Amino acid sequence: MNPTEEQRWLALQAEVDALAPAGLDTVLASLPQWDSLAILLVLTHAEQAYHRPLTGAQVRACRTARDLVALLS
Repeated sequence: MNPTEEQRWLALQAEVDALAPAGLDTVLASLPQWDSLAILLVLTHAEQAYHRPLTGAQVRACRTARDLVALLS
């Protein structure tokens, strides 16, 4: 069974502290801790949880948290 968007988001929030206060429609640039370490954690989560190799450029191109979740599907 494929995880829902909400399930993917909750799993990502659990791994990346910078995303904890955010909702799916939060603009990533508005998060004070959205930095290179947070991006690295997203990359690691994508690889480990979904076997989905992403690049830093793909993650940086995401405007909202929902955009991040879309990369994981």
